[in-house]
Amino acid sequence: MEKQLKMLRALTRMALDVEMMKLQRFVRAEQRKAGQIQSLNKSGADRDASLTNNGCADFALYAGADDRWRMWKQKKIMTLNTQRASLIAAKDEQKMHTQKAFGKDEAVRRLVSKASDTARLKHSKL
Repeated sequence: MEKQLKMLRALTRMALDVEMMKLQRFVRAEQRKAGQIQSLNKSGADRDASLTNNGCADFALYAGADDRWRMWKQKKIMTLNTQRASLIAAKDEQKMHTQKAFGKDEAVRRLVSKASDTARLKHSKL
């Protein structure tokens, strides 16, 4: 019986590890999206600073390229935010799966511990 419980413990531990890896993938993907958004926002701030430092004498600004770039940047940020929201929702769902796997693993760990204690007591009485 104790051997079967230990095998079950190994199985639940593997299942928990798999769920945790899935969760970690969502966390990393969401962080990448947040980084991309932050990078685009920083590039806009850098461009503003460059225009301020140059006294607004910039050919890209005069040609209208800045306005087109800013529109593209805003659309890209909206797309990234939508993708990030989707990842956050998936991450939250994965958290529930991970918590369930953790609960199972913890329950089996306690069963193994209790079985070991019982076996030890039984052996010490002999």
